[in-house]
Amino acid sequence: MQQVVIKKFLCSMSLLFLFFIGSNKIQAKEVEATISLLELFSPNTTMENGIKGTVNSGGRIEIKIYDKSTNTLVYQTYITSTSTQFTGQSVNYSKSQLGAGATYYPNTWNSKDIKTALGSIDRKKYDSSTTCPYPMFAGDVNLKIQISETNATMDACKIPGLGLIDRNGGNALFDPAHYCYNLKNAASFPTRAWMRMKQPRMDLNADFSIATHRGVWGDNLGTGFPENSIAAIAATKKYTDILESDVMITKDKRLVISHDYNLKRLSDYSGSDRDYLFDMNLGQITNLHLRKKNMEVSGYKYLTFEDLVDALVRYQLVLTVDIKDVRARYNKDGTCMDNCDYDTKTHGDVAKKKIKDSFMEILRSCIQIAMRKNALEYLAFKVNYSYQEIKEYISPDTLAKTLFMPIVHPTRADYLEYIDAWISQGDKKVVAYQTNFRRTGDRYLSPFDRGGVRYENLLHYVYAKTGLRPGIYPEEPAGPKGVANRFGEWLMKDAQSDMRGDHYFLMSIPYGKIMVLTTDRPDICLRVNMIYNSMPSGAVSP
Repeated sequence: MQQVVIKKFLCSMSLLFLFFIGSNKIQAKEVEATISLLELFSPNTTMENGIKGTVNSGGRIEIKIYDKSTNTLVYQTYITSTSTQFTGQSVNYSKSQLGAGATYYPNTWNSKDIKTALGSIDRKKYDSSTTCPYPMFAGDVNLKIQISETNATMDACKIPGLGLIDRNGGNALFDPAHYCYNLKNAASFPTRAWMRMKQPRMDLNADFSIATHRGVWGDNLGTGFPENSIAAIAATKKYTDILESDVMITKDKRLVISHDYNLKRLSDYSGSDRDYLFDMNLGQITNLHLRKKNMEVSGYKYLTFEDLVDALVRYQLVLTVDIKDVRARYNKDGTCMDNCDYDTKTHGDVAKKKIKDSFMEILRSCIQIAMRKNALEYLAFKVNYSYQEIKEYISPDTLAKTLFMPIVHPTRADYLEYIDAWISQGDKKVVAYQTNFRRTGDRYLSPFDRGGVRYENLLHYVYAKTGLRPGIYPEEPAGPKGVANRFGEWLMKDAQSDMRGDHYFLMSIPYGKIMVLTTDRPDICLRVNMIYNSMPSGAVSP
């Protein structure tokens, strides 16, 4: 009887409510959510589901989900004992028990089978739709989610297509202030893209998260699109939903998308190789044309950061932002040749402070521009500073709405403390960690002990402590000259001392199979991912 009363009470309330009955402490919430059928029916979506939580004597945690338009039950599970794994009991219903909304349900439906339920709901929508052709299993469905705890506390529940849900009815992968936390935004493209990055599939032989490095450029023997051109960015969608591009600042404080400070390698600029973007105004750059990989001049021009944000929304891409702060330039003998106020060798902490100020100025400007365009949820910023250092420049309220990808540089002595600080301070604001290594034997690839636990390498530590992906830039040569630094200077790498372009080496690394790969060759990375997943299950180590 009590359960009937509770059920009626739940159905009569909207959005959020709390109540207590007798000596049993009962907390119940109802929130609205929107699920993408495209995400739910994607072959990459795991069907793992259930509840994790602490249940006291006589307690219970229950999740019920309803299609909002027909008030039809589409998912139900519960636990009556503590569980540290996603689990839950289900109920077998006949479709006659579920009302007119269940017309296309099977005669007997298991309440944890959300995929069959929402597929049936979509088929019913098809019956009344005037849209032709109707996008079967590709639309969005509005839901009501009811969470009830009786003498119990839920840690999280996992729902296919929605992800992890906390006991407050938000996406547990994100900060409560972030756009992606609100389950009404669960079907939006940025939420779905970041959720996939933040939930690596250890059950697969390979589950790379691939980001195109400056877009798709340099193909067809160098006659393809120029790097960081609007065409290279648009072509990203053929391979992945994730773009990685570089942002620099001009003398008049405008943000330009460029990897190089100088303009000779990347454009038809006719001036000196020692003219730098940060010493020029935007007007001096606007009408320059970008070069292709083979150095042929194209019709494409430099993009501003505003242009890039607009492109993310237009082409439905998320972006990991690589901020190119202002630096000194050095001769081959190591002496400073330009911009020597930023030379840390001669100016020490003063120069380090100038570099940090430059980084934070670009970061702050990027955030402000994205917020003005209502597109901050499309961005995650690569950072080599601690969360505490960033808080000195940007308010916590703004940072709570922002995503980050901390970079662990190869020479960093306090790399474990750096990661631990991000875990304790940045927490759900992180999408992944960019770890760095070059070859077998690097310290980041060596086993170590910490807190009485043995870790196979730094990648294992990242995943074990955060559940997130490690990452790497598998650097392939940009041309016969090798790779270019941020001053457009060429360097030919030794393949024995830098093995990042060797995908078989990457796949041999424990936990390498779940890395974020920021790559000039997304086609190769996708092929490697497919090859390893065509092998028998479990053929690849963690």
